[in-house]
Amino acid sequence: MENNNQTDNKSGRGPIFNHYRSLTEALAMAMTKCIVWRETEKGTPVSAKQLFDFCQKYDAEHPLREEEFYMVSREGAIGISPGLEWLTRWMFIPMEPCKERDFAFRKMQEDIREELQEEQKTEAAPDLAPKFCTHCGAKLALNSRFCTSCGKPIDTK
Repeated sequence: MENNNQTDNKSGRGPIFNHYRSLTEALAMAMTKCIVWRETEKGTPVSAKQLFDFCQKYDAEHPLREEEFYMVSREGAIGISPGLEWLTRWMFIPMEPCKERDFAFRKMQEDIREELQEEQKTEAAPDLAPKFCTHCGAKLALNSRFCTSCGKPIDTK
């Protein structure tokens, strides 16, 4: 599929929407803009970690038809389009600043810490040199997949 990104020429701020063939790819782009969303149908907060787990399962169970694509807005909203942008059904929207968002963010950090502690108990680390998050610079726990400070996925390259 060719990249049909619409550009906002007036502001010069780049694409208004980006198109993706999988929900996981769309999430990867959306995570550069925010890390806590609200599910549009239920209104419940969804952390990046929860959404990542959901996306992997959703992609496996709901393959796109040829004309469909996922979209990410400049603000980080994630939606699915039947082939025309104006018919997009927004699935997840960035959470507005509020206590509920702050709580969801702290819960995500705690969940990641717990997961990392469990992984550290079951695996021995081959490289004991300290590593740092490429997004926020925080020191990373051994074998971590997410930063416990900012919540973003760790680059394993």
